[in-house]
Amino acid sequence: MKKPKATKEVKKPKAAAEEKPEAAAGAMDLKKMTEEMLNMPDKELMGILPSVIPGVKDSVPELLTAMPDLPQKLAQRLSKSDVKKWATEAPEATDAFTVMLWEVTHALVEKDPEFKKAVAGAGDIKVNYEATDSPMKGHYQISGGKITGGPGKLDTVDLTVTSHTDTLIKLVTGGQDPIKGLMTRKFKLDGPLATGMKLAVVMKAMANAFKGEQS
Repeated sequence: MKKPKATKEVKKPKAAAEEKPEAAAGAMDLKKMTEEMLNMPDKELMGILPSVIPGVKDSVPELLTAMPDLPQKLAQRLSKSDVKKWATEAPEATDAFTVMLWEVTHALVEKDPEFKKAVAGAGDIKVNYEATDSPMKGHYQISGGKITGGPGKLDTVDLTVTSHTDTLIKLVTGGQDPIKGLMTRKFKLDGPLATGMKLAVVMKAMANAFKGEQS
């Protein structure tokens, strides 16, 4: 009588937590840290941002995957914070937040189809922006279907946007419609009007992306 063949042991897959790549685990740690920072009082957040952001900014795409609502939370935090006070009393923290904001914007283009379409259709545009009631100033550049930006102004640009600090923030967070704002002079735009209209379309798509809405 033949002996029955030994049943081959089927190895069960490891638990998802055991299989999680180190990069994903790192993104989850960044998510937790970011959520904690966004819930800090302004004064505490001002103190920690300059030392934290340099180590976080290169991991923003992974963080955005782990935390899809990050743009909305950034926009909400900006709308609730006294950015004019930040720019005046904590310029290093303001610059760090600006770096984070534009890193998220850069990564968000790849996540939001309408935003990506608007950026790709704008061509190449260099922009400086500056507040009239605080030291806040920065720049961004649209090129090759991508958008990058940061604190400080570029030497040569196509457009310069100036307005009150609050209005400049609302242009990002969606509190100010850029096209209506341009037509009603809520902000001043120096440069060719045709280029300004292209930029307004991008800004509208960016505001919608930060609010989690479709254009």
